[in-house]
Amino acid sequence: MIQTHFFSDFNNTSRLFLRQYFNRAKILGFFFFLSCFISFLCYADNSNLAFSETINSSAETSSPLLIDRSAVKLLNKMKASVLDNDYKLYFIVQDEDEYPNSYQYTYVGSKINKKGALLSLEGSAKEIILNDNIVSYFLIDSASFSIAANRIIEVFPDVIYSDFDSLIPNYDFINLGKGRVANRSCQLIRIISKDKDRYSYVIWIDDENFLPLRIDLLDLNSKIINQKKVLVVDFDFNKQKFEDYIADRVYPILYPIDKEDSDRKDWQVTWLPKGFKRIDTYNINFQESNIDTQHFTDGIFSFTINVSKRTQYDKVNLSIQGDRSIYSYNQGNLNIIIIGNLPAETIKQIAYHLKFK
Repeated sequence: MIQTHFFSDFNNTSRLFLRQYFNRAKILGFFFFLSCFISFLCYADNSNLAFSETINSSAETSSPLLIDRSAVKLLNKMKASVLDNDYKLYFIVQDEDEYPNSYQYTYVGSKINKKGALLSLEGSAKEIILNDNIVSYFLIDSASFSIAANRIIEVFPDVIYSDFDSLIPNYDFINLGKGRVANRSCQLIRIISKDKDRYSYVIWIDDENFLPLRIDLLDLNSKIINQKKVLVVDFDFNKQKFEDYIADRVYPILYPIDKEDSDRKDWQVTWLPKGFKRIDTYNINFQESNIDTQHFTDGIFSFTINVSKRTQYDKVNLSIQGDRSIYSYNQGNLNIIIIGNLPAETIKQIAYHLKFK
């Protein structure tokens, strides 16, 4: 459900509020928030489809021969369109076995100071605004807050912003032909890992403006586990009125988290899925606790490993929330929590190969 993307909706959220939140939330909720926050830091760069349906193609197994250079070129055009065009989208988001939720997203990317606003169209009028590399969360039932970020990560998944040429060694890109979304002609591109350690995507790209109009995340059996689908595209909205709206808002205070480079050497990662690299290592001081965090990505999917002093949570826990797996366990006097948008078995393999001194 989209609640996994609006931090305030499911115990994993609230930033002012971190002190209030920490007092009432479960420890896994906090680490889920932590993973999402680090993602901010690292990238501060026709009818509804039933979820029992699977997407099939002739390419069920990966092969280096399946790379379609025209598909990669189209994906690069999509990325540029998302970042640089002006548009308003009405779309729905749905996780497997959950009800869909609807949203309005307005974006002006043609200027130096890119602006965006994501508005929930159901329930409480939650809104997220991007203005001058600051993302502000306006919440009804919790304190509002702002963070430094260059995009609203709840709109599009990281895959939309990927450097697709660099992904060719680890992914196949397959043109699946034509489709139609929001009464617009689209080209379907499937992105498949060359191994079985991660999920895959099918993206519907508008033939005219190259915006992604539908994004399906598929599990290892090609079953849809998350879907974003545009219903209406508006390029003629009043941009000046929108910019005035952004300029006139009163924004909440910027929320900082103290972090420093980590120099811990008492644990290390000995196995990673092919193509994954460590891109950040932090020691975060929070509530008088030191959390050693390492963030890994392959350019599409990512995960974090969080190590802290052992807590009272002694059991091994595995939680799957939409596309996100959370695996928690203890090793000696340490508590380890691994969080990522990867299959649970991959997360467990990463944990199994952690080495402690």
